[in-house]
Amino acid sequence: MEFENARKSSATEREAFNSEKKGLMWRVADAEEKLGQEKQLNADHQKDWAEACERTNRELKAACDEVIRVNAEQTKESQKYDRLSAAYKEKESEALVTQRSNEEAHALIAKLKRMIEEQQAQNKTLKLMSQDLGDDYKWLLTHGVPLIADRLMRSEELAKYMFDLGGGAYNNGCKDGYAEGKAASLTKEKDDKF
Repeated sequence: MEFENARKSSATEREAFNSEKKGLMWRVADAEEKLGQEKQLNADHQKDWAEACERTNRELKAACDEVIRVNAEQTKESQKYDRLSAAYKEKESEALVTQRSNEEAHALIAKLKRMIEEQQAQNKTLKLMSQDLGDDYKWLLTHGVPLIADRLMRSEELAKYMFDLGGGAYNNGCKDGYAEGKAASLTKEKDDKF
């Protein structure tokens, strides 16, 4: 009698152990599938992040090219100013040498002065534009990219998704057999037993 009772108790324990083992195997298979999906999602996020970084780099390069172009224009305008200034001095000396009439000399000098003042105003504007573009470029490098990364890392939506994913893994258990649970998981059907 004692032996029969022990054998029945052992059989009951073995059946409970096998049932729990099947449940654990199903949970492991489900967790591996979810891990694969999460890896794919992470790969997609990394691809999106790489595209965002590439786009930001293109914008920064465009801003840098614009600064270089403005600097080149400023140099060109400065050379033009030097030529105009030299022409102004030459015309002034010619006016003195040839003793042109005062009216013609004053008109020519006034015109050249206006041109020089306009050129100085343009040079000042170009210098301000160059400084603004340089400041914008520095700001983008020091603040823009870190702000984008910080925004992604502090995303409440991403944190909630990761929390729900972890909770879902614990809430899905198998009570009535590994094969049935696996079939329901593969067909993505809701099964109230699990």
